[in-house]
Amino acid sequence: MAYKNAPAEHAFQTFHKDLSKKAFENVIFMYGEEEYLTEWACNSLADKFVENSMRSMDFLKISDIEGTEELLTACDTFSVFSEKRIVWACDFPPLSKKNPKGFTDRDIEALIDYMKDPNPGTILVFSCVTPADSSPLVKYLKKEHKVYVFDRLDRKQLTAFAEKRFKAAGRPISRETLKYMIDESGYFNRDSEYRILNLENDIKKILAYSDGDFISEDDIDATLKGDLDRFAFDFLDAVTSGHKDKALRLFNNIVGHGGDVYSVLGLLVSQFELMTEAKELYIGGVDRQAIPGILKVNPYRVKKAMSFGEKFSLSRLKDILIQLYQADRSIKTGAMDQNLTIELIIGRM
Repeated sequence: MAYKNAPAEHAFQTFHKDLSKKAFENVIFMYGEEEYLTEWACNSLADKFVENSMRSMDFLKISDIEGTEELLTACDTFSVFSEKRIVWACDFPPLSKKNPKGFTDRDIEALIDYMKDPNPGTILVFSCVTPADSSPLVKYLKKEHKVYVFDRLDRKQLTAFAEKRFKAAGRPISRETLKYMIDESGYFNRDSEYRILNLENDIKKILAYSDGDFISEDDIDATLKGDLDRFAFDFLDAVTSGHKDKALRLFNNIVGHGGDVYSVLGLLVSQFELMTEAKELYIGGVDRQAIPGILKVNPYRVKKAMSFGEKFSLSRLKDILIQLYQADRSIKTGAMDQNLTIELIIGRM
C-alpha cells in the first residue's frame, strides 16, 4: 500500500504543542512574514509563564535600541512572582543586518556569551521578519537554539484560522462562503502583501456589518472589497445588463468621490483585458478550471470576468479594449474632454 507524505507541520502548530508542555529553552528565535503569529507566540509565552499582576514588569518588549546593554540588563533581572520573565527583542537590528548601526562586534559577542549560560528565570525571544544569513547572531541562533519560522499558512490552515474566529463569535458561515472570502481576500495571490492580521481585521468588519443569521457572500462583498473593486463589478454588471445610464452614473460617482479618473480607467482596462484573455483561452479549448492558473489571477475574479465576458463576442471585447486604450491616451494628452470621452465609450459598449 502506498502512503502519502503527511503535510509539513506549520511552526505555529509546533509552538502550540511546545507551549502545552512548557518545552522551551531560555533562548528562542522567531522569524517570518506572518508577524501576527510572532506576536501571538510571545503573548502566549507571557500568558503561560508570567503572573498576570506582574505582566507590565515581567513581559518586556524591547525594540528600537542601540547596543545590547539594555537587553542584557533585562535578561539578568529575576522575577519574584512570575515563573519566568519574557524578554522579547522585537525586530532586533543585528538579526537583519551584518553590521547594524549602534552595535559593535563586542556587543554581539557579549550577547552570545550570555546565551551560552542564560538566566534560567528568563526566556529571551529574538524576532524579525527577514533574517540576514550573513549575520553572526542569526548563524549562532539557527545553530544553537530553537527556531520557529512563521511563514504563510496553507489553505487548510488559513481556513481553520478563519473558521475558528467566526465560531468564537457565534456566527455561522458555510464552507463555500468561507472559501469565497479567502479567495476574495487575495491572501494566496502572487506577491500579495495581505497577511493574517489583515484577514482577522476583515473578519471583524464582516461580523460587524452582517445582520443575518448566516454570513453571506453579499456581506463579504460589502466589506472585503475596496471602493474601486466594487465599482468595477457594479459597472460591468450595469453595462452587460444594458443599463448604460447607471454605468455612467457609477463612473461619475466614483470619480466625484475622490477617485482618480486615470486609476478608474486603468481598472476598466485591466478588467476588459482579463475578460478578453479568459475568453480567448476558453475558445481555444482550455478548461475553465485551468484558466486562473494560466493567467495567475484569483479564481473568483476570473469566474466573474468570464461571466461578464459571455455577454460579448471576442471581437467586441477587443474593440472595447481598443476604445479604452484610445480614451486613456486622449484624456492624458488633453485631446478630448474626459467626461465626453467616457460617455462615448459607455454608449458604444
